[in-house]
Amino acid sequence: MKSLLALSALTLLAACATPREACVAQQTRDLRVVDGLIAEEEATLARGYALDRRTELRPRLTLCTGLSRGNDGLSTGVRYCSAPETRTRVVPQAVNLAEVQARLDGLRAKRAELSDRASRGAAACRARYPQG
Repeated sequence: MKSLLALSALTLLAACATPREACVAQQTRDLRVVDGLIAEEEATLARGYALDRRTELRPRLTLCTGLSRGNDGLSTGVRYCSAPETRTRVVPQAVNLAEVQARLDGLRAKRAELSDRASRGAAACRARYPQG
């Protein structure tokens, strides 16, 4: 759910961006994703274990108002009803730290490649849209 909200917020911000800003954001998107993955792997190494996020859908008992059908026909009032509730739990997960380090090394190599490409792309955006 948080991912959906963040994506919606980014979409709204992108709609307000100038063509130059939108172009630069598009050219640097992969770099930002890899930076996030690097930060996550570094945190896993520092902790010594991973954090697994598990989303659960559970019923929640709540009070509802409105029409209900009873033995004597339709009536209005307050009643109990079940509404779905989404919760995310964070569970510690054992990992092979050598594999995490290998992934981190690969991500850092990929980051260097993406950084060069993003710099060239951003420069092309600035050339294409010289005014802000």
